[in-house]
Amino acid sequence: MGKATKRKKIKFILIKLLSVMIVVCGWYLIDRFSLSKVFPYYPVTADKDSTLTIGIIGDSWVEGEKLDSIIHRFLLAANFNNKTISSGQREAKSKSVYQNLFKGNHDPYSSKFIIETRPDCCIVIAGVNDASGQMGANFYSYHIKQIIKTLLHYGIKPLIVSLPEFGIEETPANMNGLVEFFWKLRNKTFANFNNHGEIDNIKTYRKDLLNELVSESLKDSVVIVDFDSVCIDYAGCPQLYADRGHLSKYGKEKLCQVITAALVNTITAQKQSAVISLQ
Repeated sequence: MGKATKRKKIKFILIKLLSVMIVVCGWYLIDRFSLSKVFPYYPVTADKDSTLTIGIIGDSWVEGEKLDSIIHRFLLAANFNNKTISSGQREAKSKSVYQNLFKGNHDPYSSKFIIETRPDCCIVIAGVNDASGQMGANFYSYHIKQIIKTLLHYGIKPLIVSLPEFGIEETPANMNGLVEFFWKLRNKTFANFNNHGEIDNIKTYRKDLLNELVSESLKDSVVIVDFDSVCIDYAGCPQLYADRGHLSKYGKEKLCQVITAALVNTITAQKQSAVISLQ
């Protein structure tokens, strides 16, 4: 085989490899940043439990029933007999939290049972992974809106915890060297596309969601639990965090105190409204 033929063969192989890489990267980016389709609602026939029922859905902050027992205890202390159920998925972005509401109950991350239980209220804690992954304010707002619309369709009051404060500019503890370099490069690149290069996007995402709720006349149907009541700035609340992206035991207690206060106000207002409507 001549040198010219070898060069042609190598060039052909390189072009094929480059083409495959472009297709794979393109598919990855489309899959990563695309908005979820809106799923059709499914019938729910179960009777509503007379016991106050609270649902919680979200990411790793919810996974493993981390908050259930705390909120249950705080509500009991406030003289509200209750049942608290939850479903969370580690590293889930708001897109997955929305899609999990429609997955079959055989799926380990399905939160369909939350809807089928027909809770009075559902707490939504999501967005940390959206912000950390630089997904864009529109991505976050769109999927939180779909979650809200789904809960409202089934007569469930949404309590949305505003995008939590966390160490968004901190490097994860398990990263160093080349991995850390590429992680920072990826975040900076995505931030340039989605947030004018600003890495700390938390307030931007929060503002965008509130604007969207107002524009779609959803704000009055939702309770926003302001995370600033827990912590305004990550650097100033070290005792509340176990690491850059997760709360400590004390942090969970404080968050649940704020959530419970919002729940008590919401439930009390609902009861008063029901009494007035009967008069």
